[in-house]
Amino acid sequence: LIEDPSNTQAPIFFVWSGQGLLQRLNHPSGAEKVPRMPSGAWVNRFPGIGCICDKVNMALALRLLQKMWPEKFRFWPKSWLLPAEVDELSSWLDKHKSDTVIVKPEGGSQGDGIFLVQSASDLRLKLSAKPHFGAGFGALAQRYLPEPLLLDGLKFDLRLYVVVTSVDPLVAFLSREGLARFCTAQYEAPSAANANDAYMHLTNYSVNKKSTAFKDEDPFTVHTQASKRPLSTLLLQMAAQEEAAGRVFDEDKVFRSFEEVCAVLLQAMAPVIKVTYDHVAKESRPKAKPKPKAKSPKKRPRGDVEEEEEEEEEMYTPNCFQILGVDVLLDSSLQPWLLEVNARPSMDISNPLRLSDAPPGTRRCVCRDMDGEEHCHVHSEVDVRVKRLVVDGALRMAAGNGEPSEVPESFVKMNFDRYSPSEAQETLSAVARIFQEAGGSRKAFTTSGVRRTLANAVNAGLPAHELDTLVTKWKHQGYRQDIHSEDDNAEIGVLDFASLLQEIALVRSKDEEPLDALVSLIELCDPGA
Repeated sequence: LIEDPSNTQAPIFFVWSGQGLLQRLNHPSGAEKVPRMPSGAWVNRFPGIGCICDKVNMALALRLLQKMWPEKFRFWPKSWLLPAEVDELSSWLDKHKSDTVIVKPEGGSQGDGIFLVQSASDLRLKLSAKPHFGAGFGALAQRYLPEPLLLDGLKFDLRLYVVVTSVDPLVAFLSREGLARFCTAQYEAPSAANANDAYMHLTNYSVNKKSTAFKDEDPFTVHTQASKRPLSTLLLQMAAQEEAAGRVFDEDKVFRSFEEVCAVLLQAMAPVIKVTYDHVAKESRPKAKPKPKAKSPKKRPRGDVEEEEEEEEEMYTPNCFQILGVDVLLDSSLQPWLLEVNARPSMDISNPLRLSDAPPGTRRCVCRDMDGEEHCHVHSEVDVRVKRLVVDGALRMAAGNGEPSEVPESFVKMNFDRYSPSEAQETLSAVARIFQEAGGSRKAFTTSGVRRTLANAVNAGLPAHELDTLVTKWKHQGYRQDIHSEDDNAEIGVLDFASLLQEIALVRSKDEEPLDALVSLIELCDPGA
């Protein structure tokens, strides 16, 4: 495993960012030129995936998918994008007096800026306190799950780990081990009195580690009350709790429900990731070496020329893999609900410890990890064990060319056939082909680009002026985040393009259901059909 820019011989390369990936692939937009990694080597990142996993972008994608396949994507809570949908959210709160909404600032992490609201007036009051609200402040608001599964009266969430080694065909592995992160205050249903109690409602480790009630004890025993525990321990505790309540606990069924969320999500993401992958790979392709001028030109058989041209046009296909952190929360019926997907899950293996609780002579850390409170850092046993298994497994998969003959013991190869055929994957794959045929992000939202690629629909009676009106509208709207910091040429406009096609489809087929209308339009215009 190597991250040294000068190295050209390692079998696996490590990059910190999307820009680092572009540099290692020798992409034209790479800020610095470093040696291209060897053709058989692997790199720990897919281009564009960080942009797709952004809170706002993921919400937009899932809302589109949920609209078309509500049963498949039932694991995503109802959501709104702020400030654009403040009025819609306010109206919903007025009609659902007993519900709570959790608001998460865009681009935020580690629980920063999250708050709960229970009324429209409460929402407007808390948003008005944000200094940049309406002028740069944005957030994802979601319905707060009213009946979370509790253990010993505490709310918790789970970090699942998935390793993706290919998007076409889709190949991924789900870790059998993960992390459970617990709140540090006894749970009560949200109310005006406790809505601001972060230790009760927010499961973020970065929030709860600052609580005096945070417990850093042996996390591997079935009786542990550690605030961070491995998934394997949690499942044993869930089994004991369910059996004590007279219910049968099926661990395999719970694990399959985790796999279903991850599999259905990845099947929908794969066509979008592939658009960026193909785009970046094409632009990163090594240039053909100039041929020396022959002293006297000689005619060659036509077959030789064609073979040479095929060699020059051979596609560059860098080997990528990526560890994803999939955060879910279980409700009282053991159904997992997706919270978010992290393209760069933390691999930190240390815990902050108050200096007063540390052994004598321990050196004080000067970081702000505990909001200025004197502390040091110690190894977290649960992080070391779980994250070592995840990273070791991911590297073994890369070393095994993406599909090792023996899957690492701590992983299971995801069975996508169990959730196939995936209408979402097939539909978005077709949308991606039409998007690329229209000219990709540069031309897909121009009237000329859309008219050209939807010519069959226009010829079949779709009014061209209505098509132009819809395209113009979409050209000047949208909440999607560019995430310039990722800077890895993400082509996530395919998701907006899917929404545009759905609107065009409804204009063309006013009496059809939205999904049927979209499928009909795709069948007429898909260049790969």
